[in-house]
Amino acid sequence: MADTSTPWGQRKVIDETADEWQKIQTKTFTRWCNVYLKERGMAMTDLFQDVNDGTNLLNLLEIIGKDTIQSICGRKFYPSAKCKMDIHKLENNNLVIDYLKKKELKLVNIGSSDLKDGNLADGKEGLLLWCRKNTAGYRNVDVQNFSRSWTDGLAFCALINKFRPDLLNFEEAEAMDEMSRMKLAFDVASNQLGIDALLDAEDIVGNAKPDEKSIIAYLSLYFAKFASLAQQDAMADAIKRALAITMHHEELCKLYEGDSESLLSWIRVQTDKLTPEALEKIDSTPSIKLIIDAMNDYKNTVKPTKQQALAATEAVLANLHLSQRNNERPMYAPSVEIENLETEFNTLDKAETAYTTESLNLLDAFEHTDYNLQRFSNKIVKVEEFVGTNTPTFTSTDHGDSVSSCSEKLKKCNLFELQEPKYSQMLASCRDFVVSCNDRHAGTAGAKSQLEACTTSLNALLDAQKNFKEQVSLQLEKENELSALREKYDNDVNNFQFALFEWEEALMEPVSLCNNVDSIVQVISRSEEVANQISAGEADLVKLEEMGSELSSNNIPLDTDVREVRNIFDEAKNSCGGRMGELQDAKAAQEAKQAARVAFAAAATALIEYCTETSRMTVSLTRRMSMTPESQAEKLSVLWESFNAEGNPLLESVETTSDAQNLNKIYVNTLTTQTVFSCRLVHAECIKNLKDSIEINAAHILAQSQGAEMSAEQAREIREAFDNFDKDKSGGLSFKEFTDGLQGMGLVIGNDEAESEFKKRDVDGNGVLSFDEFAGYILEQFQSGTSESDVLNAFSSLAGGKGVISVNELNQYFAGEVKNLDYINSNMKGEDDAKDYTGFVKEVMFRI
Repeated sequence: MADTSTPWGQRKVIDETADEWQKIQTKTFTRWCNVYLKERGMAMTDLFQDVNDGTNLLNLLEIIGKDTIQSICGRKFYPSAKCKMDIHKLENNNLVIDYLKKKELKLVNIGSSDLKDGNLADGKEGLLLWCRKNTAGYRNVDVQNFSRSWTDGLAFCALINKFRPDLLNFEEAEAMDEMSRMKLAFDVASNQLGIDALLDAEDIVGNAKPDEKSIIAYLSLYFAKFASLAQQDAMADAIKRALAITMHHEELCKLYEGDSESLLSWIRVQTDKLTPEALEKIDSTPSIKLIIDAMNDYKNTVKPTKQQALAATEAVLANLHLSQRNNERPMYAPSVEIENLETEFNTLDKAETAYTTESLNLLDAFEHTDYNLQRFSNKIVKVEEFVGTNTPTFTSTDHGDSVSSCSEKLKKCNLFELQEPKYSQMLASCRDFVVSCNDRHAGTAGAKSQLEACTTSLNALLDAQKNFKEQVSLQLEKENELSALREKYDNDVNNFQFALFEWEEALMEPVSLCNNVDSIVQVISRSEEVANQISAGEADLVKLEEMGSELSSNNIPLDTDVREVRNIFDEAKNSCGGRMGELQDAKAAQEAKQAARVAFAAAATALIEYCTETSRMTVSLTRRMSMTPESQAEKLSVLWESFNAEGNPLLESVETTSDAQNLNKIYVNTLTTQTVFSCRLVHAECIKNLKDSIEINAAHILAQSQGAEMSAEQAREIREAFDNFDKDKSGGLSFKEFTDGLQGMGLVIGNDEAESEFKKRDVDGNGVLSFDEFAGYILEQFQSGTSESDVLNAFSSLAGGKGVISVNELNQYFAGEVKNLDYINSNMKGEDDAKDYTGFVKEVMFRI
């Protein structure tokens, strides 16, 4: 090893290093030239010796320049076989210079891709940005230059892993030593990716400062390869987006079909349940109350969820149709139309109304039957007691053995005859009560049997009494004393007690049975009449008290103490005032309830009608294909403002009137089928549908204005490239900055095409592109449509222009996309090496 402590030794080391760099560069560019010369079956072994006759250089220029020497210089060059003389070699080399001048090419530190694409700019910075961006995030990789950043092989491994992770495991490579790692990267690049090895691992590993130009030349081959792969990935992404739309449409179709059929089945089953025949076996007030409670619970909990499900199902179909229109797909025709569901729902509403009305009518009939049966029971007991009390007397064979006993017995007969019409009338009232009872009530049949038995007993008693009186009358021929006063007293007391009983019963009529204002008014009228009768009865009672006092003073025993009658009478008289107050309060309560029912029904109807009309207008706007999205947005905005101004106050009115119903303890409102819960749901669904339509419309307008979607990540990358190459921070890119920026974004574009695109977008002709102009071009390059023609072009590109594509190609471009691969393999016909992608696109992807 040379001694570097002397000037001579230091110079020797520098010379040795320069010689080494020259060898590496010579080898690198010899291999680079051979990458292109092999197209014509040519190769160079000595870079300097093999170019002296100009034939290799001229062939190389024709390959990378894409124009023949004759078309540019106007004449042919001498082939190697004829180029024997120096003059011939000199002319060939002059053609090289002439060709370069006319093509305006400079061989100054350019990579193979720059020469291949005819790029006049120095692509070093663009290539460095591309390498840095695609190795970012890899551990221990920090690309800052084209020399020391590549010596450990990690940067090469990171680039390969970034684009083809299936070929190289970065973690495994990281664990290797530098030489093994570098050889692994070069072997994979050469054998798996077809990137010619311009360098050997020994040229870089262990080299303090590898040759920058050689590494740039080698990395340019990586850029050309992976930029092509990126474009193919973009084509694959276009297919993925179209597949995603197709599968999304299939999911929406399946969801709509399942939900609509389930909802239709539920509606029909529920409608069949809510028939008058379902109430035929109900025979008591508690059982019909359970039915009504269950119906209220159904309206407040079950039905609102189904109404919400209907709205959600409508939204699914609307979203599907909107997506199909936006993506130019055939419109889906459902087996169950929304209109059918709405018609079935209306039928269910009618069935609910009829069922509820029948239930309430039956409850009213049963409650009145309960009351009539109670009154029947009270009266029939009196009649039965009357019959039971008198039957032993008038069926007895003892007709008396003295004047007093005969008179007593005859008095009983007379008293019976006086009392009997009242009890017969009471029995007739019992018959009227039974007739008024509902035959479906469980207690009606028993009451009829009891009435029949009591009627038979009373008729038998009448016959017995008649016969008994005739027998007593025969014994009463000698009876000439009759206590008229006692007889009259007993009769008057009995009459008064009977009247008192009727008054007490009338005053006991339950207020709870009065379910409306008219019924309570009728009870008030009857109660006022009873109060007047009681007031008039005071004089009759005074007479009875006078008669009782006289009889007692003559030591005549009395069956009824008039003082007891007085006590009962006074209690009845004193209760009249409280009774009238109670009735007036009940009347006021019924009037308040009726007002609350009417107010809630009106508020609910107004809200439902408004929300229904708003929803109809929303759907109509979103389905109107002739209207521009901007016009739709304007009308939807007006509709939203109108809803905020009118719809929300209507809901507040519903809430207020509902609170009033709750305050008045109204649990069933027969004036409407709506509840506060159903109104809230309808209002909320109306808001949701309107908001969804506004948001979908806004997204559609944005997409139309840009012609495509731009993600936040795309915008960030484009801005980074623009700012990086805007060297003078002028806010615009020159042509050179524009081409460097394209390379930094990973776009492969020829010089002529770049110049054409630059001029086309430089509208004002100032030689500078703004950010919007630059971003518009970049987005165009990244955007791939999802129309049928776009997808067919994407498949054709992936298949290399062939009309069929192989399974291996699909696996390569859709690596890691298990769901997409499974879908394609399941639906694309053909053998593994010849899959028919045209039929798949037309018959499967774009059928919906």
